[in-house]
Amino acid sequence: MKLGKRKETNYFEILHKMAECSHRAAVQLDEMLHNFTDVTTKADMIHNTEHEADSLLHDLVRALNTAFITPIDREDLIEIGNGIDSITDSIEDVANLFDMFSIEEVESPALDMSELAKSITKALVDAVEEFEHFRSSKQLNSLIIEVNQMEEKGDVLHRSTMKALFNSEDKSGLDIVKWKDIYDNMERIYDMCEDVADALEGIAVKNR
Repeated sequence: MKLGKRKETNYFEILHKMAECSHRAAVQLDEMLHNFTDVTTKADMIHNTEHEADSLLHDLVRALNTAFITPIDREDLIEIGNGIDSITDSIEDVANLFDMFSIEEVESPALDMSELAKSITKALVDAVEEFEHFRSSKQLNSLIIEVNQMEEKGDVLHRSTMKALFNSEDKSGLDIVKWKDIYDNMERIYDMCEDVADALEGIAVKNR
């Protein structure tokens, strides 16, 4: 009796699915902020997405631990996986802050920042998908640049938001602390997306 050949793991597909989780979490966060009701339930939905991303990361690590040959270094695949997982974690952190701080009304800068989180995670999904073909891709570099440009836009948005927050005369000191924490965590999403994009670029250059 002939044993069937074990199906090879497509590591790039797992990474792409993880990036899709981060984008889905960003979309869920954006929807939560635009329709700010049942916040605890909606934060739980984002947690479920984050849990799905964790499971995919475990699948990636488990497959790498038993693989004989991998398309690129194991350490590089794990670096990308951990980076994407951190993005999803950060999005969940933001949702939890809105719930934990019992925020009653969403301010317009938070909506702008969540819209940008939605856009930058979508750009990263496209970059991670294209990364599978990095040796021949003519689009990967432009997608990475797009993520970097959005991160720069996020920096500008964060600075202007923080300046307005600290110049606000109608907020208590406690409210300022709450919103600072929220805005700082939202800005961290952009930074982590840029970190993954830069990792994709460096790994692609190394393996060409």
